[in-house]
Amino acid sequence: MFFDRKVYIGCGLTHAPPEFRAEIEGFKINVKSFCTVLSFLGLGDFPPYEIYRYDIHDCVMRCCLMVAVCDHPATGLGYEMATQVEARGMPCLAIAREGSLVSDLIIDTRQPGFEFRRYRDLRTDGATLVADKLARMQKDDETQHPLFPEFVRGQSRMRLAV
Repeated sequence: MFFDRKVYIGCGLTHAPPEFRAEIEGFKINVKSFCTVLSFLGLGDFPPYEIYRYDIHDCVMRCCLMVAVCDHPATGLGYEMATQVEARGMPCLAIAREGSLVSDLIIDTRQPGFEFRRYRDLRTDGATLVADKLARMQKDDETQHPLFPEFVRGQSRMRLAV
């Protein structure tokens, strides 16, 4: 079974300092070393609807995992997470720097497919959290295949028609 490793990384940029924006870019580079990263439009000269359409329809709706960096407040990020978890029923890994203020709604969501973790360094620890989550997802995906138990036991009863 093919495991799609497309990851969408979302975060709040509107009120984020330039240092955080640079850190996000370094984080994306590290994550790109082991999967495909679908990038948001970010801050720019795009009308709000174009940003919504791209981020939700071209990124959130196509990813196997959304990574939400929750260090800075963002209504749009919340919308993206809800789309991923509630509307699509797909996994979302929310991460935040140790000590940063994050809403209890994010920390203790208790929804299937939603996970919250803390990191010390986004570029390294954050990337490790994503790699670990993808590895667990891939293992779960493989074990969900209807023929997986037989293949593991080496007792496949399938016969190919010739």
